Amino acid sequence: MRAWIATILLVTAALIPPDAHAESAIAARKAGILKFLAQLQSERRTLYGTQVNEFEAFLRCDSMDRFVANIGQEPALLGLELMFAQEYAGYEDLLIKHAVEHTRRGGLVTLAWHARNPLRVCVRGESYDCSRGRMPPEDLARMLEPGTRENALWIADVKAAAKTLRRLRDAGVVVLFRPLHEMNGDWFWWGRQPSLPQLWDSLYQELERNERLDNLIWVWSGDRANPEAASYWPRSSVPQVAGTDVYENDPNSVQFTEGHANIRKLFAQGPFAFTEIGHLPSDAVLEATQPVWILVWGGGFIDARLSPRQPCESCNSAADLKAFITKPRMMRLADVPPAVRKTIAGGRPAPMPQRPVCPATLLP
Repeated sequence: MRAWIATILLVTAALIPPDAHAESAIAARKAGILKFLAQLQSERRTLYGTQVNEFEAFLRCDSMDRFVANIGQEPALLGLELMFAQEYAGYEDLLIKHAVEHTRRGGLVTLAWHARNPLRVCVRGESYDCSRGRMPPEDLARMLEPGTRENALWIADVKAAAKTLRRLRDAGVVVLFRPLHEMNGDWFWWGRQPSLPQLWDSLYQELERNERLDNLIWVWSGDRANPEAASYWPRSSVPQVAGTDVYENDPNSVQFTEGHANIRKLFAQGPFAFTEIGHLPSDAVLEATQPVWILVWGGGFIDARLSPRQPCESCNSAADLKAFITKPRMMRLADVPPAVRKTIAGGRPAPMPQRPVCPATLLP
């Protein structure tokens, strides 16, 4: 009898795909992170983080290094950029290195994607400027129609992005993936498009179902108050986190609270986040919106002395940022419960890094 059971177990194991155990492990991490975000929502706690943009990945001191140098604390959230991974040699490896190191310390990684317009040639190949400019709605309609030349170009870029996302998955990184953001603005090719819900669903279909990337937590984020949010809400592939990007000089701006209110009409219970901000919001805004995370953009937004524009009214001083993140509701990386950090890291979290010594300012 025992021999028969052993034979069945061996045969069953042979039938399991080689990466099935890896899929189970990454799925468990993803489920643990979603549970943690829901817990933050109910406990009225907020993670903080900052963005390391594509050009910073090549610098000795990036915005995360400067953040830690000014504040003396490791943020729980690291923001990164998927743009550049296709065209710029070495960037993909640096992106993955940053993401893996933060994950192994038990921190969360959020990834924006300023996708280039796949229907036009951009002389820089892939950059912020390549994502700007309006796409005629009829071009987008053809891009979403299988079998067209436009659709083939779009899917080719999505598959290129999937290659990087798979490398992250294989390295054990769960990604808070934030594509097609600020869709209610007119500065990106996907902006103000009636077909935005179909575009989101198309991207979801390709990455989740065709590419079988199970390490993505989908984050939908508009710009400021976004009163037209319902027009851009996905029809079939509902996000797991929703938020808004707010760049306002006034810490009490109604853009914070109205952005939250308009999302709650569509996403009543799920985690809400301030997915990009410039100037820090007030305590009243935090109390009214209860974000699970706040991502402060890098550069001058984390230290006004680093801004090329002086004075910078929308920037934060290092002192203001330090005061903000020491509020009782804010969570640094060390405040994340050990069991959660272990889940994110996939084992015992790695020690905090020895960061480079950064100059206090880039200005005289």
